[in-house]
Amino acid sequence: MPLQRKQSKVSLNIKISSDLDLRLKRARKAAREQGLMFNVSQEVERFLEKEVKKVERHLSIDEEIKNNLEELGGLNIDKLIKSMD
Repeated sequence: MPLQRKQSKVSLNIKISSDLDLRLKRARKAAREQGLMFNVSQEVERFLEKEVKKVERHLSIDEEIKNNLEELGGLNIDKLIKSMD
């Protein structure tokens, strides 16, 4: 497994139905009993990433975000994507 830089995370609070909450708790418990892990945060983050990308494209703000990232840390998304190919 390659080394990865630790990303800082922020908390996101959402409201869900009590039924869904019970189902999530059951799923986590069953996963633990089977020696597995059900990481809700990771799954939600993946989903949100996809949805935010769709909205950014629709609103044409993806270029603005790229430019802001480059200004903040010298990060060039296009170069990073090409290097991953």
